[in-house]
Amino acid sequence: MRFSDVQQKEIIEAGSGRFIGYIIDAEVDEKSGDIVAFLVSEPKKFMSFMQSDEQVRKVLISDVLVVGKDVILVRELV
Repeated sequence: MRFSDVQQKEIIEAGSGRFIGYIIDAEVDEKSGDIVAFLVSEPKKFMSFMQSDEQVRKVLISDVLVVGKDVILVRELV
């Protein structure tokens, strides 16, 4: 699967069904070349277009439960 394909999938918290955001980047282990975590851009809230800082969350690969056709389900994020 290409990284560009994964970027188009919604990240959903499995327990609550809450939309987390979309993948904007990945953290890669330098030695093994494996993806360690996804960096996810949180959805913009109303009137947040005035703010320039983008909220980014780290979702560890170990927290990914299912990669589906349109969504990626993850464990509850703290």
